[in-house]
Amino acid sequence: MENYTEYIDDYFAGNLNPEDRKNFENQMEQNKNFAAEVAFYLAAKQALREELATEKKEWFRELASRNVDLSVKTRSAQVRKMWVYRLAAAAVFVGVVFFAWSLFFRPSTASPNALADKYISTELENRPVTMGAKEDSMQTGLLLYIEKQYNNALLQFEQIIQRDTANYKAKEYAGVSSLMLGNYDKALAYFQQLATYTRNYSNWGIFYEALTLMKRNHPGDKEQARKLLKQVSDNDLDGKKTADQWLDKKW
Repeated sequence: MENYTEYIDDYFAGNLNPEDRKNFENQMEQNKNFAAEVAFYLAAKQALREELATEKKEWFRELASRNVDLSVKTRSAQVRKMWVYRLAAAAVFVGVVFFAWSLFFRPSTASPNALADKYISTELENRPVTMGAKEDSMQTGLLLYIEKQYNNALLQFEQIIQRDTANYKAKEYAGVSSLMLGNYDKALAYFQQLATYTRNYSNWGIFYEALTLMKRNHPGDKEQARKLLKQVSDNDLDGKKTADQWLDKKW
């Protein structure tokens, strides 16, 4: 942008169209140099308003006390002295304005990996598990998962899947166990299979696939994760509340 002053003037005067206003705000968020230009513009404008008000007061006070015109030389010296103080104040104001913009106007930011870590530690490591009255291989796998024996739990769930390829719950826990072990490719494979089940029971497949991509954090993973989270949100799938919170963040 060649003429920052005119551009900034138009923004605060409300003369920009919606697209240009959005571009302006994006630059404030992403371009520190531009944000500093805006902050200095606001500081200088405020300093100028205060300067003019002060000059007027001094001018009339002088006239009232001396009943004579101020000399141009004396007036110029006063103005120069006043501007030294005003510019010093403006420099401080730049930092205040930029801090305020960052604090109150910038979208909440977080890394996808950090969001995934927090969710895994709070929701998956201590995930409540419903144990049935009848002891069977699934119950054994769930108990191993509760005890954080993820390797053994995964082996148990995979044995169940070999015997019953349609067992969606075993696939869900096989995927979660793989995620806890850091085997992201295997976890993704299980969650993608889980997502194909369309019956009316709880299905975390798409949300967990997004979570795994956020944790893996390979090139292109966060973009794909956001698409999956949007799918969860738009279709009111399991994990929607958390998906909405994450989609509101800038990452």
